[in-house]
Amino acid sequence: MIEGITMANIRNVDLNLLTVLDVLLTERSVSRAAERLNLTQPAVSGALKRLRTTFNDPLFLRAQQGIRPTPFALELIGPVKAVLQDIDTIFAGTEFIAETADVTFTIAATDYAQTTFLSPLIKRVKATGPNIRFSVVSADSKRMAEQLDRQEIDFAVTVPEMSPPNPPSIELFEDRYVCALDAGHPKAEHRLSLDRFCDLDHVLVTPSSDGFFGPTDEALRKLDRERRVSVTIPNFLSLPSILKDSEFITVAPERILRPFEGDLKIFPTPFPLPRFRMIGVWNNHSDKSPAHSWLRDQMTELAAEMR
Repeated sequence: MIEGITMANIRNVDLNLLTVLDVLLTERSVSRAAERLNLTQPAVSGALKRLRTTFNDPLFLRAQQGIRPTPFALELIGPVKAVLQDIDTIFAGTEFIAETADVTFTIAATDYAQTTFLSPLIKRVKATGPNIRFSVVSADSKRMAEQLDRQEIDFAVTVPEMSPPNPPSIELFEDRYVCALDAGHPKAEHRLSLDRFCDLDHVLVTPSSDGFFGPTDEALRKLDRERRVSVTIPNFLSLPSILKDSEFITVAPERILRPFEGDLKIFPTPFPLPRFRMIGVWNNHSDKSPAHSWLRDQMTELAAEMR
């Protein structure tokens, strides 16, 4: 229940109004919502006025660019999507026609997943469904369970450690950890021994603020060794530029580093590390959605090609 509003109440709202509300929550703009719905802006504004009366809440406030939802409106995202998905399932049966579909998928993903998996996935999907759209947001392990439950996101592509406990999921692919340093680094010509590896200054990529410790350090601890982590960064975006023309070294998934092989020297780690796993997760509410099922199939097929 949301402040007295139940799913039954929402199901009694005019379906056309719920569709307008869903698009407004996605677009955060009356003009863009009107364009997507093939309606005039006055028609969308009129629907919003009726929605405000129905829910006894402003729902959206003016922002510097477009409109922003009120806290109450944010709480409606999941229930509204659930009702519309139920309706879609009834009318669509088990068939999803990608070529003519007009649907938006919201996917939370790490920067690694955005680069290595979502980029080819989006190209693959758009080649079949030109009107299918993607809204990609940064993965947030602290909010992921809530985002999935409220259907603020449709999928998350992440590592198991960031995933909520026990959601529906699929194994996507694995990557291996490798070492990388600047191609002009004095140690770049040789495979490093464990001693030399530990003596260098390291860059650690970690989305958390838990300090200078990661999977590499955990593996080293089992060997009764430790390295010197000098820099931590929250994502892989700036890693190549930090390594270039420096004496830093990093341990990172191979797929994220290979595009920079000309500027970087990439080689195996001097000790074994667990594989880097990527999974796709979603909410139980989406299991029977033809659109979601179709996208899961696309993800599975792409992942198989990447193995």
